[in-house]
Amino acid sequence: MIYTESPRRKQITQQVAWGHWFAFANILMAIVISSVYLFSTAVADTPLSFVYMLSTWFGHISFISFLVFVVLVLPLCYQLKNMRVLRGTASVISAIALALLAFDALVYNNTGFHISFSSAELLRSETQVQVGAFSWLQWFYLCLLFIIWLMFQLVVANAIYQRMDRLQKLHISRYITTFFVLCFMASHAIHVWADAKLYTPVLKQDNMFPLSYPATAKTLMARYGLLDLEVRQQREELQIQGVSNRFVYPPKNVFCSVDAQQKVVLLASNQAINPADVSALTPNKFHLNTQSDPSRFFTQLQYGIPYNLVTRTSAPPVIIDLLNAFNVNSTRFVESSLVSAYEGAISEDASADLAEDDDANTQTSTQLSDKQQAWNSFQQSLNTTDSGLFYALVSAEQINQLNFTSISNGASVLLVAKDAQDGMYKLFSNFTDSTQASTNEDIAPTIARQFGCLADVYRFSTGQALQNPTRDWLVSTMGDNIVYFKSPFLTQVAIDGSYEVIDVNDQSEVLIDIDTNMLSRSIKHLENFSQ
Repeated sequence: MIYTESPRRKQITQQVAWGHWFAFANILMAIVISSVYLFSTAVADTPLSFVYMLSTWFGHISFISFLVFVVLVLPLCYQLKNMRVLRGTASVISAIALALLAFDALVYNNTGFHISFSSAELLRSETQVQVGAFSWLQWFYLCLLFIIWLMFQLVVANAIYQRMDRLQKLHISRYITTFFVLCFMASHAIHVWADAKLYTPVLKQDNMFPLSYPATAKTLMARYGLLDLEVRQQREELQIQGVSNRFVYPPKNVFCSVDAQQKVVLLASNQAINPADVSALTPNKFHLNTQSDPSRFFTQLQYGIPYNLVTRTSAPPVIIDLLNAFNVNSTRFVESSLVSAYEGAISEDASADLAEDDDANTQTSTQLSDKQQAWNSFQQSLNTTDSGLFYALVSAEQINQLNFTSISNGASVLLVAKDAQDGMYKLFSNFTDSTQASTNEDIAPTIARQFGCLADVYRFSTGQALQNPTRDWLVSTMGDNIVYFKSPFLTQVAIDGSYEVIDVNDQSEVLIDIDTNMLSRSIKHLENFSQ
């Protein structure tokens, strides 16, 4: 008996064959697009890690691309009878899928995390300002770009369909399939070995591609060069990848004008104050201070960068240098009794802060016998001068001696101090957004913005201007640890990958999983600045 293939069965066979070649074309396009991930990650520094990177790139991207084909396109090859409809539908699906891949690559390049349900809220907060600023013309260009991309998919789909007979004669499908399968298996085999041996050059590539291995605090720290997983090596000092021992500050040149008529007052204290004593100022709910040493605390406020970066530069703070360039008066005072208990820990740059004047109007007391005279001089200058920057490290007693109602009438005031009622640091101010949590790094850009400097903050600081904050999370370093805050949780990640999560509302430790997306975003923020 002779069996003949029915026309419908023959059509399905042709459509499935076309679908496989169309999937292969999209795999190649996906591999090209995903090369962005390679440029967004540290270069593999060993032969094995380089082999792993390539095998993961080809194996994983081909796997997820083929998975999309199997789930979304292959069923259509069996259901749809009209080939034109099949080609059009498959092209739309592929165009959307590759557009999502390109968007994910863009997000990863800028934030360090991938699009997922867990990162949706963080992604929304990251993009709402930029998207809100889009004009109708920019939206039009985006739509036009997608239409062009869709037309390209249709051209590819039709070109493959018209050349099916020629493609079938190539007999290379088995070699292509074998190559991608071997890459996929090799990447997993290498990763299993690296995980068992704690081989850092491979482990730090975890979560490089979307839908890959789940990220943990340890793998994220390893990826950015902040964690040494080799048991035979000594623990290294925390450093941001790409930063040399001599940090270039500021990383980018700062160009802006300054309003010399402004008067800004910055006061800092590591002592507890009663909010009623500064009722003219509005406190925020939380200020992240990562320095217990008063001198380092005060220095970090001026620089607007993590203190471990401050120690790598001898350049003056940008805000002070900028004001001096425009001949704007800057007056400083440091209460010597606050730093006497930390004399052994004061760094050279902090000692210089205590010993040198910014200009002829700066009077700093380094001896207890001269303390009252210097303080009286600072108060007199503060009360009689109509413009300039006044910044001081003061005690709670000295804060009580100031009339903030009078000072606030003619100046923009920032006061960073402990709240005696709950023991937390807070920012008291008369011009910043009080709903926004703040950190030491935010003070310098806030002062610069108040003086009318419109230069991009990222050029000289890891913080943000608190007049119009653009993000609701904070990140800094505390010794060897990464510290980040996303209300209401303060997370501290140690150099060995261990972490602690604190609810700042009641200062209690919370036993929850670490937010790896937020950790990745925080480290990426520091890395982008330092590079």
